[in-house]
Amino acid sequence: MTGVNVTTQILAQSKNKAAIPLLEKALDSSSQEIRKSAGSQLINVSGTKSILKLINKFDPADETIINLFNAHRDKVFSALRTAIAGEDPYLARNAFRIVYTQRYFEILPSMLLIFLNQNKTQEENLSLSEGILRLLEKYVQALEERKNRRRLHETILSEIVLVLLRGLKDFHRNDPDLFLVVFLHLYMFMTDKHSSLTKLLYIPSSAFHGIFHRFLTSGQEPYIFRFITYCLGNPNPPPMVLAAFSKRFDIPFITYFLKNIAEEPVSVYLKANLAAVFPIEWLDSFHSLLDQLDEQAQAGLAVLIQYAGLSGNEIQSKLLTLFRLGKGKGRLKALTALMRFSGEQIDQFIWDTCADVDPNIQAEALTLLSKRDIPNANFRILQFANSSHEIVRETIQKLLPNFRLSRFFEMFDQLTEEQRRAMFNVVKVLDSQTVNELAQILAIGEPLDKAKALLCVDYGSMILPLEDSLCGVLAKGEISAIRVKAAELLAAGQRELSRSTLVQALHRDPDPTVRAAAKNSLEKRPAQWEQHKN
Repeated sequence: MTGVNVTTQILAQSKNKAAIPLLEKALDSSSQEIRKSAGSQLINVSGTKSILKLINKFDPADETIINLFNAHRDKVFSALRTAIAGEDPYLARNAFRIVYTQRYFEILPSMLLIFLNQNKTQEENLSLSEGILRLLEKYVQALEERKNRRRLHETILSEIVLVLLRGLKDFHRNDPDLFLVVFLHLYMFMTDKHSSLTKLLYIPSSAFHGIFHRFLTSGQEPYIFRFITYCLGNPNPPPMVLAAFSKRFDIPFITYFLKNIAEEPVSVYLKANLAAVFPIEWLDSFHSLLDQLDEQAQAGLAVLIQYAGLSGNEIQSKLLTLFRLGKGKGRLKALTALMRFSGEQIDQFIWDTCADVDPNIQAEALTLLSKRDIPNANFRILQFANSSHEIVRETIQKLLPNFRLSRFFEMFDQLTEEQRRAMFNVVKVLDSQTVNELAQILAIGEPLDKAKALLCVDYGSMILPLEDSLCGVLAKGEISAIRVKAAELLAAGQRELSRSTLVQALHRDPDPTVRAAAKNSLEKRPAQWEQHKN
């Protein structure tokens, strides 16, 4: 044990009245070791009064004091409650800072009780109510993170529910706003065990019903938006929630709600509740609404339209309007939603949309087109095979699996020369492995496959990316007809390797037809290309 620890321990055990003030004075030391030792002794032997001294000196940057508080949470808890309930505003403010930074969630029920029992006006209780709300936000975050679930949910939340019940029942004696705010924050975490509180939402005659309705219809705070959205996604929401939802015309709320339902799948409860609130009055100002929503909210609007109790014609009309006037994700979601409708008008709409300027829309339209029984759909899809957009090309690859080199080779003998040429030029666009696969066939394939591969190189004018492979066929091909075709194709080569391979074939190949083909290709090669060296 160091000298500092021995000294503070002796002071703490001393009956001298000056000992405690000396330990308290030591808290001002610049030495971390002295502060830690003195603080530890004060907490252990002096009780609440000295802990209040520690609270008064609290600095969030002082890790020594913070560690002391966390090591003695049970003792500190009582002192924090005393500080918050006391008359010293500076001490109370420091107590709040400790509660926030160290997450003393267990004190939240006590803070609510203090607020309830002080029986003061909201203005006089301002600092306390602000402290409660600030800690409440952190508590909600902890509940969402689902850490320490037993302590946070089963113990602390149950205690808060009991205080809320008392606060709301004493409605006439207390301003209920704070308790309603806490209630709304925590409602989504309450279970059947807390039904004595949650059932108050379903009683129109309850004392706070009117104020609660005011919260829902006009409140602009995020927790109110979150509460309404949560209720609509669950079974049997309070009737006042449904009524408030249909009448809220404010864009901040509408935007929040729509963004939260933009990502499907939509729960069966949300579908049922959206149908139950029909009519949703703010849907009547559809064009004005669209102008005020960003693309993510518009995507949610496309979801809402489908389940808001509208007729089929109304749904189709609004989705088409959203597609025509909307933005990015909103247009995309509207297009997908229109798939549920049949008929020539929608078929033609999807056909035309395949040429949309937005590649994401184009890819989705092509996908929808392939799923509908529309004549010449594959022909329409193939029109976009040479798209400059990767997402469109990838979509077509998935939609038309026949346009793979392996599948093309299987169909090769069943096609006319014209069909082969046309189909291969689609394959080379859609199948990104075409060059690699042709190179492999030309290197180690069977003679018949090599002959097909050489024709493919010719169909697609793919000499340059396969020039080395063609040189290998000309130099080592087992069948003279194959070597002839390779020599003919190398007339379009540009590298020195292909020129020298043609020269070798001209002088050394045993077959005169190969030698003649090599000579003819050498004569056709432009002189300037000969400057391209390996």
